[in-house]
Amino acid sequence: MSEPASAARAKPIVDAAIGNLCTCCVVRVEHGGASDTYAAGTLCPDPSAGPDAPCTTDSLFDLASLTKLATTALLLSFVRERQLTLDTPLRELIADFRGGEKDRVTLRHVLLHTGGLTWWKPLWKEATSLEDAVWLAAKEPLSQEIGEFKYSDLGYIMLTAGLAKVGGAPFADLVRERVLTVVEAEHADFGPRPRELTAATEEDREWRHKRLRGEVHDENSFAVGGVAGHAGLFGTAADVAALARTFRDGAVIGNDLARLARTEQAVGENARRGLGLALRAPNGPMCGRYFSEDAYGHTGFTGTSLWIDPALDLTVIVLTNRVYFGRSNDDATYRFRIAVHEALSGP
Repeated sequence: MSEPASAARAKPIVDAAIGNLCTCCVVRVEHGGASDTYAAGTLCPDPSAGPDAPCTTDSLFDLASLTKLATTALLLSFVRERQLTLDTPLRELIADFRGGEKDRVTLRHVLLHTGGLTWWKPLWKEATSLEDAVWLAAKEPLSQEIGEFKYSDLGYIMLTAGLAKVGGAPFADLVRERVLTVVEAEHADFGPRPRELTAATEEDREWRHKRLRGEVHDENSFAVGGVAGHAGLFGTAADVAALARTFRDGAVIGNDLARLARTEQAVGENARRGLGLALRAPNGPMCGRYFSEDAYGHTGFTGTSLWIDPALDLTVIVLTNRVYFGRSNDDATYRFRIAVHEALSGP
């Protein structure tokens, strides 16, 4: 890519998605040492969770599983300082996670999603605290062979307590001090966040019985107070770009661990994984056909994503509130992501 950084080619795709896929979207592009950001839509057309406001480049979004990038960075910062190793058994951080094959599960397995953990459980139906949720996750039987890839929230939920133990401080404080402050993610933080600055998400008709805005969408995170290793951070597109520096530039974790994180270490069905990172899928990658095999990133359930391609010197952040209209638009979200990334990376 020789053109300057520009989000212009994504504009018609984003504009067409407003009111159908989402109510608001921010796209940030970084290339050649420069950046460009495009924002569209409004934060919350639902008057019950108002006031509505135009979406801007500084609007806050529920980052969902992009939170895992900060958790991974925190864990790797302890590895860099030799307080942990990637081969440290998870049981050393979480005392209730032990017995049988569980004793073989390491922190590397957790970051690679190869620890045999169940992908998800509705912990919120039983847990009323982080201690409850970690205990329930730890007691859950392994659901497949160790070494087999299956994306799981449960490992990162347990890391919430485990890394707090290692750091001797609350998890949120450690994330702020050791990760977000270092990379200068100025507006990123756990919720609740100011409603008037934040994109609304889903209308929760099962549990909270309201349109969610400024409080975390993920039920398991909300059940433990909105601070968890798998979900809970809110931030702007600039904040996600700052967090990307961890894995692209070695901020927080150093160049050696950043390089290792970007390296393929596990594979699954049309999936390649690094440490806490998704690598470009072999077939139909959601970052589009023009991103190289060296591309890496992560997505979030609420409609957020980060993809970085070192070969193209290209970083693309897409923030949407695609769950505003419900959860049944996975295919449309997938097509939207491909269209945006191909527009920004194609010839």
